[in-house]
Amino acid sequence: MKTQYWFKIVVCMLIGSAAVAQGVAAPVDPSIEAARKILAARQDSVLWISGVAKVSYSAEGGSDEPVNIPDQERKVEALGTVIGTNGMLVTTLSGIDPAKEVSGREVRTASGTVKLEASSILKEVKIIMPDGAEVPAEVVMKDVDLDLAFLRAKADAKEFKDAEFKAVDLKDSAKVEIADEVVSISRADEVLNRQPMVFNGQVNILVKKPREFIRVSSVGIGTPTFNLEGKLVGIGVVRSSKERRSLAVLLPAADVEEIAEQARAAATKPAK
Repeated sequence: MKTQYWFKIVVCMLIGSAAVAQGVAAPVDPSIEAARKILAARQDSVLWISGVAKVSYSAEGGSDEPVNIPDQERKVEALGTVIGTNGMLVTTLSGIDPAKEVSGREVRTASGTVKLEASSILKEVKIIMPDGAEVPAEVVMKDVDLDLAFLRAKADAKEFKDAEFKAVDLKDSAKVEIADEVVSISRADEVLNRQPMVFNGQVNILVKKPREFIRVSSVGIGTPTFNLEGKLVGIGVVRSSKERRSLAVLLPAADVEEIAEQARAAATKPAK
């Protein structure tokens, strides 16, 4: 029996060596093949957003003397997903609003504990296209609870004329189950020339209440995740607890579309 066992192993090794010698390629993992196809089709739907945030602070508590914190200007960059051929993008509010991470924090000072509040105004907003061109844009709506922000390219900007926005369809979506394989699209930062990136992941957790969220092993913040058939599953956002612990999760595409409808309506109104 042992002789037959080793004989089978030797035969398999010889067959494998012959296949390699004849140039026969090993079969490609279906999830890898799907990732390559999705990246090729959707990579230009993920773009960098840059801007300058003017942050204003206030503080409560401590001594009777007011705490004066000077305004600051901070450069911000975040990834966003194109959801309209007119240059509408969705991104994470936490990615473009530095005030979000400050508001509500308690800080110990020489005069006692103070509670910080902050607000920010985003200016000089630009969408960085795949070829490096920069298209001026503006924020049209924010959703603090869902960590979403919607931006729109300025149609009257000269840079807009040559820009082609390749949108994902939020309505062309699919639901997932535990352990399903998914593909997330992203982009590297300027250190790697903002090249497209792809992540293969797996659904780990499905949260149903009080709102539906999907925990995936690899997810991009502000970027789309698809199933292996290329259907959109959701957009990556940051979910924070009361203790300010943060976790990247997927907000289902149907929920993003619901808020996007409000953003599209807001975008048609004159800017204040």
